[in-house]
Amino acid sequence: MVKLDDIIEALEEANDVIDFYYNPDNKEIFMSNIAEYENLNEDELDELFAKSIMLPSKYEIDEYSMMKNFADTTDDTIIRNQLLIALDGKGAFQRFKASCINFGIIEKWYKFRDEKYKKIAIDWCNENNIDYQ
Repeated sequence: MVKLDDIIEALEEANDVIDFYYNPDNKEIFMSNIAEYENLNEDELDELFAKSIMLPSKYEIDEYSMMKNFADTTDDTIIRNQLLIALDGKGAFQRFKASCINFGIIEKWYKFRDEKYKKIAIDWCNENNIDYQ
C-alpha cells in the first residue's frame, strides 16, 4: 500500500527532466534520475523500469490548466479576468501566483490545486489497481 501523500509529493516535484515511478515490489516511489541507481547494471535497470509504473508526468498533470480552471471558478469578474490575463505568455506561473497574492486568494488557489493533485493521485492509483492510504 502506498501513501497518497507520497504520490502527491512526487507529482508536485515532477519536472521537464525527472519523472517518478512506483515500484510495486517494494511499494516505493522513485525518481527517473539514473544517477540514483549507479549500483545497478543495465539489465537490472531495465528490469526495474519494466516492472515499475510511471506516475503522471508534468505534462499530464498540466498545472496551467489547473490555474485556468481555478480562474474560471472565481465569481468576481475582475479577479477572474486578471487571473486569465496573468496566464497569457511567458512567466504565467509567477504572474498568476502574484495575482492570487494581490487579490488575497492564494490560500484558495493552494487548496484548489491540492485537491486537483489529490484527485490525479487517486485516479492514477485506481487506474493501476494500487491500494493507497
